[in-house]
Amino acid sequence: MIDSSQELSGRHKKTIVRSCSINDIETAAGIIASTFKSNHGVCWLLKHGGKKPQELKKLAEYAFVKALRSQGAYIADSKDGIALCYQNSKSRFSFTELYYQLRFVLTSIRLSHLPKILKRESYRKKVRSQFKDYIYFWFLGVIPKEQNVGFELKNKVIEKARKLNLPICLETSSIRHKLIYERLGFETYHFWENKKEDIRFWFMYMKVGYLQTK
Repeated sequence: MIDSSQELSGRHKKTIVRSCSINDIETAAGIIASTFKSNHGVCWLLKHGGKKPQELKKLAEYAFVKALRSQGAYIADSKDGIALCYQNSKSRFSFTELYYQLRFVLTSIRLSHLPKILKRESYRKKVRSQFKDYIYFWFLGVIPKEQNVGFELKNKVIEKARKLNLPICLETSSIRHKLIYERLGFETYHFWENKKEDIRFWFMYMKVGYLQTK
């Protein structure tokens, strides 16, 4: 799931991006809660539809911990941008990750929506399963400022994928962001839509290393 408050072009001055530590979790959650509060593709699963930032922060903290374990959490030194990704094949069990996941589920979503959430997540994983392994680019949150934070964060994810010789997969619910990612080299390989709930996702990938399919 990708979102951003600014376009990702390389025209602004460079900013410094570093790998996160657990001490960055609160800052990361705040950035994601701020930039995704109006994103219907994320907020539909929350109890209050994104109107309560704490619910979105719980999701962000879970995503942060999962990405951190995969060494895929990056933050701008200016603390106005965060990128979270992980290598799919390295998603192993962790009590810490389970704790944050359960805390999110039990406090921030409607339990009556849980079957639908699990079904959709299973579908998304099935669509991505055509790749043997990949870097999943889960969140990109950027608070707009002069420097091109989003561009530098995106480059960190590409650098990770290149080192591992893997493609990058992501989903976006915004047509504007779809067009931005196409300009950056991503391609759409699948589209899903629920017209009744006004939710849609473009499944995109970038061939950074070798594209590995079954």
